[in-house]
Amino acid sequence: MKTARSYAALALVLASCGGAIPDQHQDDRAGGVATVVVTTAGNRGTAAAPLPFSSDGVPLQLQVEVRSRDNRRVTGFNGWVGLSMAPGQFRSVTGPEGSVLGNMVKLTGGVATGLEVTVARGYGQSRVWAEEGGYSPVDPRRSPAPACANGRDDDGDGLVDFPADLGCAAANDDTERAGSYAVGTSEPIYFDLPNIVDIQGRSAVTPLLGERVTLRGRVTPDAPPADDRRHRLVVTQTDNSGFFVTDIDDRSCDGGPCYNSLYSFNFRSPDGMRPCDLIDTLTGSVAEFVSTTQLAQPGYQIGLAWRPNDAAAGQCLIPDPIEITPTTLAMDILMERHESSLARVREVLLPSLIGPGLAPNGIPSMGATNCDLNADGGIDYDGGPENQCADACAADITCSEWSNWSRYGQITVTLPAMGAGARARMAIAPRIVNPNFDPQRLRGPSATVTGTLKQVGPNWIIQPRCGSDFVVQGDGQTVCEHPRDCCLHERSIAEE
Repeated sequence: MKTARSYAALALVLASCGGAIPDQHQDDRAGGVATVVVTTAGNRGTAAAPLPFSSDGVPLQLQVEVRSRDNRRVTGFNGWVGLSMAPGQFRSVTGPEGSVLGNMVKLTGGVATGLEVTVARGYGQSRVWAEEGGYSPVDPRRSPAPACANGRDDDGDGLVDFPADLGCAAANDDTERAGSYAVGTSEPIYFDLPNIVDIQGRSAVTPLLGERVTLRGRVTPDAPPADDRRHRLVVTQTDNSGFFVTDIDDRSCDGGPCYNSLYSFNFRSPDGMRPCDLIDTLTGSVAEFVSTTQLAQPGYQIGLAWRPNDAAAGQCLIPDPIEITPTTLAMDILMERHESSLARVREVLLPSLIGPGLAPNGIPSMGATNCDLNADGGIDYDGGPENQCADACAADITCSEWSNWSRYGQITVTLPAMGAGARARMAIAPRIVNPNFDPQRLRGPSATVTGTLKQVGPNWIIQPRCGSDFVVQGDGQTVCEHPRDCCLHERSIAEE
């Protein structure tokens, strides 16, 4: 009786090979349930006219029915089935009084009618799923106690209650009998594919965590019509682990772009991809890594491989950077809008207090701003001496903690003040574009830095794309105002 899943799996394997086996455990299955039928009513969209991707949700009416092997309703079944949606989620599930508990729905006489569901964040072809798993939820405080918490072997299998009895889904399950594990799905519900702003979710944490999603981009350089969700997805930067993409047609925040960039972690530099390319298809698993929304294990197809002298490709479409000010930096919600986008800080104060020596008594000093006092390779943010040392350095507009430079090639800079006493600090990563850069021998007191805006925990970092993005005062360079005019890489003969 407890091996319903194993027998079902074996039957499926044999059926796929052209064989069959008698169901010796039919009597133990929940009233002879063999399948679940899910029927929906309402606007399900079509392949040609899908419903919009929506976080608010789309209402549908639902009926759930269990049937036997001869496709007849099992009228003797008065139990529960669990609902789910893939891809997507329920905003709400409602029905007649006593028939709904969370995503569980009670069937009477083998059917549940009058159900209303609101489905959200579906994309592509979504379906409502229903499974009869043998779970009969009741109030755990009920008297008498639920069958899976009453201290008795109700079904005579030698096992008592949850979690010992495998027929118990939870302590408030009112039956120790295993379910049929019969499953059914609805007709397809057609939704638009998400855009980057939908993956970012207009928040610090993606609403699609763990989902495998697909983005489709426009592959011609001209802008799409206002009602066309297929936008131009431009590669803004590649590095040795992946690539950054920006939706340059997003207008989600008061008619302007926001939450429209994304990093794809590729484990290495992406083959055949260059800045300015337009993405046709991008697929990956949505993840949060050190506070940054990413696509992991991506697959991609280049729709337009940009070349500088190709008239058909037109001008490189990399957008101008977002200017980060102390006001912007002080508000996380504004910074989140531009995560993984190109950003710029102008005339930031470079640190003059930085050096490899251990900070004496935990106090950063000239040539000694290393707060890794126990030399274990990192700062312990536990309120102890290392934490206090790092905090003291962060509070000093001339200081940059040394271990961040030695480990990550990052230094802390100070944005120009906007009013008396105003200060704002963030990190830049110059070593990635200039391995010979020495923060102890600066050529000037300030710099203008352009690059990709990254977040690591609570810290914001600008990662330059090339040497032209890191301009130190007095070094003879001029700022490349438009990123499309610099840091571009020609395709090799092999790639052509």
